[in-house]
Amino acid sequence: NFKRAYWYLVSVRGIDPQIVSYFMKRKQVMQEPKYGNTVFVGYDRDGTPKYCAMRASRTDSDFKMDAENSDKSFPFFNEGKSNLLIVNESPIDMMSHATLTKLYHGDWQQDHRISLGCIWDGALERYLSWHPEIRRIVFGYDNDYLARDKDDKLTNWGQLAAQKHFKKYTQKGFDCAIHTPHLKDFNKQLTETRKGRTIREMDEQRMKELETEFEKVSDDEPK
Repeated sequence: NFKRAYWYLVSVRGIDPQIVSYFMKRKQVMQEPKYGNTVFVGYDRDGTPKYCAMRASRTDSDFKMDAENSDKSFPFFNEGKSNLLIVNESPIDMMSHATLTKLYHGDWQQDHRISLGCIWDGALERYLSWHPEIRRIVFGYDNDYLARDKDDKLTNWGQLAAQKHFKKYTQKGFDCAIHTPHLKDFNKQLTETRKGRTIREMDEQRMKELETEFEKVSDDEPK
């Protein structure tokens, strides 16, 4: 019974119901029986589970963790038919990106899709070793425009990683591109799109939030 996880992904996260059902039927998305958490599973080529990430299936909790002994070098993935691979940070962002593709009348299953579970590219390296036909990579990492480093400086971790990986894999001979979400990640972009908001409105929101941050910094500086 995956009703809570299904409700969470479809009703809260805005992911297309058919996409959620697709991954549930393949046992890549499940519901943890004790607490009802949503579970995302990455398999090896033989179908053995190697990676498991969990997050709360409700709106009043930010619980998320990897299961003990999970190996992040095994991606959450969907094999495509082209030579293009789309890389996201989290399974929810991967399914959100797929949903946005479907909303704009694209075939979300045409291209390979993986999530890394982080911004380390170990899972990407492994997936590429499985699929030597892949020649193009799109990095769809988070847009952490309000994040700060240990010195309290604005640091866009997702886009820094995207730029790093763009350079690395271009040097390896891949044709690379970066797809940056208009808000903090592709799930946020999806849920705002579901509300009827336009790309222009999302861009204006992002710029307004950044201006507010810059004003805070200016107010904190010694006069």
